[in-house]
Amino acid sequence: MLSEMPKTALVIPCYNEVRRLSLPAFKAALDSYPELMFYFVDDGSTDHTKQMLKDFSASSARLKILSLAKNSGKAAAVRHGVLESVKDGNELTGFWDADLATPLSELKYFIKELSCPNVEMVTGCRLAHLGSKVKRKASRHYLGRIFATVVSVLLSMKVYDTQCGAKLMKAELAAKLFADPFISGWLFDVELLKRMKEIYGIPGCEIKIHELPLRQWHDVGGSKLKFSKMLLVPFVLLRIFSRKSLPADAGK
Repeated sequence: MLSEMPKTALVIPCYNEVRRLSLPAFKAALDSYPELMFYFVDDGSTDHTKQMLKDFSASSARLKILSLAKNSGKAAAVRHGVLESVKDGNELTGFWDADLATPLSELKYFIKELSCPNVEMVTGCRLAHLGSKVKRKASRHYLGRIFATVVSVLLSMKVYDTQCGAKLMKAELAAKLFADPFISGWLFDVELLKRMKEIYGIPGCEIKIHELPLRQWHDVGGSKLKFSKMLLVPFVLLRIFSRKSLPADAGK
């Protein structure tokens, strides 16, 4: 437990997560972090996710359930939750994947990193090294390295891991970065970095953004990202970096 913890919000985007949500783990995190609040955003689920979250919210006042009328993609769900959390006066806000591939025990390290001077955003980095327990399929690791290298070149910034689903930032920054809708529903992490670069420039980003090597991370089955979507990556990146709009359903 942190001795002095700022008021912190984590947005958990959910789409058909009945089989993957570990509610006891979220409850344990509330017990460990007295200033933590979860914002679960149901992204138009077609299973019983919404009802399960509604029942769970009765167990604590620090659980807030938000809903989108239809499936709008991860970016829209996260944006909805982040803006709500900023409005509620949280000092730190961010998002965490519902499957807890990044355990919530990592949160304290994110908060500690944000206490460093000038740091405004901390992003998880799935770097396998001695002393860590980062377990990732080889195919996903190498595809991830190729993708991150391409994005790093496009951004002209040294970025090791753009797509880790654990990110935390100061609320004032979040209000700026999430003010406008995203072009892509599943590569919005890249757009966040691009927006940071546009606001602060490369020198500013190198000071304000820290990639934090995770102590634990593991692959969880049931990913909503289909192979057909992976084939669209070059076109989505082109749209992001040329500021053009995607078709209504291309980024979900």
